[in-house]
Amino acid sequence: MYEKTIIYDPETRDFAMYLDGELVGFARTYQEAEATLDELESELLWEETHREAA
Repeated sequence: MYEKTIIYDPETRDFAMYLDGELVGFARTYQEAEATLDELESELLWEETHREAA
């Protein structure tokens, strides 16, 4: 599992998305940030699983 962090920036009104402490992007809403991080985590886990199987 990955550590997911979402931080609101009141100046830009965006939500910064971090995965394991690394900035991976910005979202307009908290919900959008959650969904994006969940999707990214799923893709990374899928890749890891298929890489190990090969």
